[in-house]
Amino acid sequence: MKRLEHCQVYQSARRGFAPATILFDDRVQSVSPSEKGGGRYVVPGFIDIHMHIESSMTTPTEFSRVTLPHGTTTIVADCHEVTNVFGIEGLGQFMGLEVLNDTFYAVPSSVPATSSLLETCGGTIDGPEVRRLSKDRRIICLGEVMNAHDLLAEGDNRTKRIIQVFRESRPECPIEGHCPRLSGSDLDRFIASGVDSDHCQQTPSSIRERVEKGMFLEIQYKSLTRENIDALKEFPGFFSFVTDDVMPDTLMGEGQLDRVLRKAIRLGMRPEDVIYAATWAPAVRMHLVDRGMIAPGKLADFVVLDDLDSLSITQVYKRGKLVYDRDAKLFPHIDLPSFGNEILQSVHRDLVSADDFVLRIPNGRHQVVHVDHEAPGTLTRKTIRTVTVVDGTYHAPDVSILASVERYGHQAPVVPVPMLHGLSKPGAICSSWSHDSHNLLVMASNAEFAALAVNLVIKRQGGIATVDPEGEQFVPLAYGGIVSLEPMERLGKEILQVRAWLRDHGYQADDEVMSFAVLALPVSPVVKVSDKGIVDVAAGALIDWRDAE
Repeated sequence: MKRLEHCQVYQSARRGFAPATILFDDRVQSVSPSEKGGGRYVVPGFIDIHMHIESSMTTPTEFSRVTLPHGTTTIVADCHEVTNVFGIEGLGQFMGLEVLNDTFYAVPSSVPATSSLLETCGGTIDGPEVRRLSKDRRIICLGEVMNAHDLLAEGDNRTKRIIQVFRESRPECPIEGHCPRLSGSDLDRFIASGVDSDHCQQTPSSIRERVEKGMFLEIQYKSLTRENIDALKEFPGFFSFVTDDVMPDTLMGEGQLDRVLRKAIRLGMRPEDVIYAATWAPAVRMHLVDRGMIAPGKLADFVVLDDLDSLSITQVYKRGKLVYDRDAKLFPHIDLPSFGNEILQSVHRDLVSADDFVLRIPNGRHQVVHVDHEAPGTLTRKTIRTVTVVDGTYHAPDVSILASVERYGHQAPVVPVPMLHGLSKPGAICSSWSHDSHNLLVMASNAEFAALAVNLVIKRQGGIATVDPEGEQFVPLAYGGIVSLEPMERLGKEILQVRAWLRDHGYQADDEVMSFAVLALPVSPVVKVSDKGIVDVAAGALIDWRDAE
């Protein structure tokens, strides 16, 4: 039996600390009051209930290794990225990888994010797949329902079938949601369907409206403002902190869920309330009743802090085992298995030519639709210009070429579209890590650079390529073109270089790599690009950029 003696132990019921001694093996056996507590604060292990492992471009194995020192002992992963590439068989293989934390999973509801009419991916989830996945007890929720267009439409569709089958198969489990800018009666209908959480960027008014309508909020880093913190203080227990997406360089440089928690404290929330929203509140949301609190019978998942305001972590215990000790320089270790060609050879696309990326348009006067990147976030807008075409092609000094090149073996024609606020210098970037279908997303100053970047990704079987007059760089993402098999320490440095390249070439965003990848997500407002062309997100329809209405 092990002890943590004379510590300030977190009391979830009171959202505060009290001097105590903890007796534990893999579970807590007793918590006994002490006359005095030392300088150590012991809190439950952090629980991140809405996140995507693939957003950190790594495997569950490596993710568990690098996040345990940040205090995250339990995650609920929505792995719709790997499922979009490999289908549910590939999801099963991903879920089977060894981990050091407790990793639970969601049934991905966004495979594809929209439909095969609007985008191409490598797998599809509908009712039968939901029923099959629901039998796996590692599945504890339905992953974020993003397609509000289908959910609010009349009649039957795939999104509605997925929700219905999951509610029938796992009625005890929550259904996660994604509903940016939804309000009023549309929000009522969204919630009434059974989708009762939201993790999107919030405002004080959206926080109050959602919680008052019965939603559970999952607050990520970009939603943390002083105004939002003040609104959240009104609703303890109705929200948790989550990461959603953490890029490799951010993870290595700033942290994982602990990064979100530190920002909430800096903006004025009491550390005791922040800890509650990272432990007990998410445990209750996901019905994980064996954790989230330091009490007899609960898992012995502890984070030991030497300072509350900075959440300075000195030790982490997982199921009673000391897995991280800052002062003793004890770090988690786990080996990654090898993988076969079905995982490592996943880009089934013939090489392309510069001719594939020319913006062709008949001569004459046209109203031309552009995907207009709206810095600093991931939103876009539709901008229309009236132009006169004389040589059968459209080009302008401030226009970049944007295309999502289908990669799943259909050899579909490339559909390039014009983009504003893209690159301001010659060059191109192409990535097979592009949300959520993970086709080959390219942004280029001209057709020649576009072809060079895309062909580099095809030849190397997945990754992120940057090319310009100075040369080329490449970040390999060998696992399905979306996940690295390198140590996170090396991958983080490589992604920093991609971020620097984008900034240097004029692409402006708070998170340049994520913002670029989301240009291909056709459920994120307002217009995005798929392998079939420009998607009007609200209308759920394709737009012909050459002839605006």
